[in-house]
Amino acid sequence: MPGQRLGITGANGVGKSTLINIATGFLTPDSGHIQLNKQTLTYRPAWAFAQAGIQRTFQTTRFLTTANLGEQLLLVARAPESKSRLTKLIKLSGLQASLHLFPDEIPLPVLRKAEVIRGLVTNPQVLFLDEPSAGLTVDELDQFGAFLRQQLGQKTALVVVEHRLDFMAMITDSIVEMQLNRGLVKKVVDVNN
Repeated sequence: MPGQRLGITGANGVGKSTLINIATGFLTPDSGHIQLNKQTLTYRPAWAFAQAGIQRTFQTTRFLTTANLGEQLLLVARAPESKSRLTKLIKLSGLQASLHLFPDEIPLPVLRKAEVIRGLVTNPQVLFLDEPSAGLTVDELDQFGAFLRQQLGQKTALVVVEHRLDFMAMITDSIVEMQLNRGLVKKVVDVNN
């Protein structure tokens, strides 16, 4: 649903990252199907999911070591409206000073922001974040949460897989807990109450 903010938590090994991999086309489900706006995406490659409006980040940042950050962000922003959006996102995030740097020269919190920008630049319908708080301090987490709240549009749905409930409470409306061998959902917590 547009603008919905959902958190998914659970112990290691219950299938949280697998769920994201299936929902974004990196894995194929054993049964069922994936749809967005009545368009079936099951069995299609990950790039087809991206073209349909589904973007994601990964548990570990994934940037090329042979290109600077600015060059890599431009790879995603091919359409004129995406380039304009990229310029705005970079300005709002404060990443201008890091654009000429290579990923191994950039602190993790900045790379996390860059990953989110890479996901948002195409104005997706759904953005999946896979453990975005990994490696961040409490202060960095507060800044990152504020950045996410500021950048997410009303039309973009957000699904966050995360262990840190304090972080999810900052950026989601409800949290679902997955459990192994007991069905997918244990409970849904409304973080606004």
